[in-house]
Amino acid sequence: MGREHWVETTLGDLFVTTSGGTPSRTNKNYYSGSISWVKSGELKDSKILSAEEHITAEAIENSSAKIFPKGTILIALYGANIGKLGVLGVDAATNQAVCAIFTSKFVQDSFLFFYLLSQRENIIKLGFGAAQPNISQQTIRDLPFPLAPLNEQKRIVEKLDTILPKVK
Repeated sequence: MGREHWVETTLGDLFVTTSGGTPSRTNKNYYSGSISWVKSGELKDSKILSAEEHITAEAIENSSAKIFPKGTILIALYGANIGKLGVLGVDAATNQAVCAIFTSKFVQDSFLFFYLLSQRENIIKLGFGAAQPNISQQTIRDLPFPLAPLNEQKRIVEKLDTILPKVK
C-alpha cells in the first residue's frame, strides 16, 4: 500500500492530551500511598511498570495530579528530558512536566510511540527558554502527524520491532 491513503493531520486532531501535577510536598502523607507518581526524569523511552515515588488518593483529590490509564503514552515537556517517552504499563499519575497522550482508535499505540521517537530532534528544536528548554502541550498537539491506515501502521510497527533491536 502506498502513501496515497495516508492523511496529514496533527496530533491534536487525533489525541486527547493533558498533563499531571505535583501534590504539596509539605504534606508528607501525600507521598505514602500506592499510586505510582511518574516524574519526567523517569521517562526512558520504554514501558513504565513502577515509579520512584507513590502518592495517595488524597493527594490526587487535593492537587492537579490525575491518574492515567495503562497504555497512556507520556512525553517529557521540560529541560534535559524534553522529548523523552514512556508508556504506562500500570495506571499512574505524573507531574506537570509530563504530557499524557491518550490512546486513539485511529492509531496503533506503538505507531505513535515510534513516530514521536523519530521526531525527538524536531521536538527539542521547538523548545523555548535559555537554560532549560520547554515545550507545551500545545506544541505536542500542533505536531504534524502522518496518519496511515491501521493495517499499514501494523506493518510498519512489526518491521521496526524487528529492526530496532539489531541497531542497539
